[in-house]
Amino acid sequence: MTDALDTHLLAIYLNDHVAGATVGVQRVRRMARAYDGTVVGTAITPLVSQLEEERQWLLRCLELVGIPLRRYKVVGAAIAERAGRLKLNGHVRSASPLSALLEVELLRGAITGKSSGWQTLRAQSSRLGLTAEHEGDLDGLVVQADEQFRVLSGLLDVLHAHVFERGGSTTS
Repeated sequence: MTDALDTHLLAIYLNDHVAGATVGVQRVRRMARAYDGTVVGTAITPLVSQLEEERQWLLRCLELVGIPLRRYKVVGAAIAERAGRLKLNGHVRSASPLSALLEVELLRGAITGKSSGWQTLRAQSSRLGLTAEHEGDLDGLVVQADEQFRVLSGLLDVLHAHVFERGGSTTS
């Protein structure tokens, strides 16, 4: 890395993305279990391994550029994700039809942020000392995020069409 880089800002940026990736993995794992056998589960399940691999790539990137992992950020984000599951959704004992819609909307927004993160790292790759192989990884991660965005957008089209039907399920 060059001396011109503000490693303090870089550490914040990368650790925030690791925290976000941790939350994303937890949320998508839970969604895959909760919506197993539904249209939501079918779309979400392949994302579990992709997000796990992306998080591992970020952790290797931290190590490569010599930035320590800030565990408190990861733990805090994980706790916040779990607390976010307690939100009121109009149903006390059962899942609300809104749950799937809101979770997929949130996830699609997170994918957009993640893609921007990959693009930022790619733009800074030479200053970070990343190799051509790492740059190729980042290019592939942007493409993967674009595909994830398309899958979730298609899923939202399905959910939008049925979310407010009386007695209907958005996840069938």
